[in-house]
Amino acid sequence: MRNAAFALVGGLALVGVASSQVEWNEMPLPDGVYREYSADYRSDVIDIPLEPFGELEYKLGLNEGDSIVYQWDAVELEDPEMLYAEFHGHTEPVNNVGDLMYYRKATGGTERGTLVAPFTGIHGWYLRNDAEEAIVVRLKVAGFYELLEQ
Repeated sequence: MRNAAFALVGGLALVGVASSQVEWNEMPLPDGVYREYSADYRSDVIDIPLEPFGELEYKLGLNEGDSIVYQWDAVELEDPEMLYAEFHGHTEPVNNVGDLMYYRKATGGTERGTLVAPFTGIHGWYLRNDAEEAIVVRLKVAGFYELLEQ
């Protein structure tokens, strides 16, 4: 009975809010707040193995303006300072010349962030394991991108 009374009072409160007149001031939409994509949304979880003192580059293809949200964590790495990572993007070279932009260079066992691609090209992570044991970097990524052949 008590729950029914609360439901009735809550329902009446909602009716009161819905029936009141609100005057809305429409705000202009700033550039970059909303965008549509031609690519399909996707999400992936990728385990990237790194041998002791091993290195590799993990690559995604993004068009200018495409965005991703990502997180990676080094699994079973005792000293996070033993993993070096560069998050960067580069164009496809033409006549052995290309453009390169670094987004972040750091050591550590984890990274989280977003990227809106400043140009069409290859964007991703160079990872170097300076530890004496093999590790796995678990990458979780979602957005508008293409997985490239590694």
